Amino acid sequence: MRISDYPFTQEAAERVRSLGYSLENLLGKTSFKSVRSRAAERVQGAITGSIPDKQANSEAEHLAELLSYPLARLMVSCLDDSILLRRYALAEAKLAFKRMQNEKLELILLANDLGLHPQGSGPWKLYFAEYIRAAHRMHSPKWKLVNRDLQEGYLTVTEEELKRLLEEAVREKVQKGLPLPVDETVCAKLEDYLTPLRGELEIVKARLKVDLGKVEESAFPPCIRRMLAEVARGANLAHSARFALVSFLLQINMTAEEVIRLFNTSPDFEEERTRYQVEHIAGASGTQYKPPSCATMTTYGNCPGEDELCRRIRHPLSYYERKAKACAPLKTSEAQK
Repeated sequence: MRISDYPFTQEAAERVRSLGYSLENLLGKTSFKSVRSRAAERVQGAITGSIPDKQANSEAEHLAELLSYPLARLMVSCLDDSILLRRYALAEAKLAFKRMQNEKLELILLANDLGLHPQGSGPWKLYFAEYIRAAHRMHSPKWKLVNRDLQEGYLTVTEEELKRLLEEAVREKVQKGLPLPVDETVCAKLEDYLTPLRGELEIVKARLKVDLGKVEESAFPPCIRRMLAEVARGANLAHSARFALVSFLLQINMTAEEVIRLFNTSPDFEEERTRYQVEHIAGASGTQYKPPSCATMTTYGNCPGEDELCRRIRHPLSYYERKAKACAPLKTSEAQK
């Protein structure tokens, strides 16, 4: 296992410290220009979709790959955008997952570094607490603990499942601590790289922004407004919250395509899977699902707190209907002025 392929590991961090290069040298010396360029390429890849997998052959290339990771974290921190932070962590995790395809025995070393301790030679036994920590954000039923062969605290994972768990562990490790506290003078020295990255980020964010069209957004209940805000900043919603949001928006006549585009900012967005879920809720299987009641929203922890109108209704759709009607006369009056 080459540590330059997995620069987020403890071994890689110790190697970087042992080299003793100063931040000032990394930021300014011509000899480290390749490091700065690769760091910017990592961030650009996160913005546009994926980090290019450069095959390092020479010692200099391995060094550039190793040092570019902490410098990319500095660049991401200078840009300080919540959507970028999540996209960057996911992009690094996907790059690591791609590189894992050439590993087998080394997977155990990587797993141990990430806090997982699989036992055996594959398929592996994994302690349930470690499994939950790595899989808790995965929404597919196959990852739920109740659907696993739990025996004496351990469950079995295949090689492909272990790689997927490691990918998720990498994502969480990379995102941990971001954004870093970076001095303004450091960001200023990186401005030649940050300016084009900032421009690309704004283009991507503008493309991802969803126009809710004729939907009366000001009439949304507090729970839906909060979910939309979470999605807009790139957060992954819990399964119950995602179902509530999708079913609500479909019920107020947003199309399936509009709802699918809404989730473009999610760090784990997969269009095919999202389309299947949205169209299923919309009624592709013969049953059109309605959003949960206020009581159910509260039970699942999806109610952020009531406002005055919430106390007089029992369903988010009722809230929307009443608020939309109340807004209509105001708009008519303003149009007549």
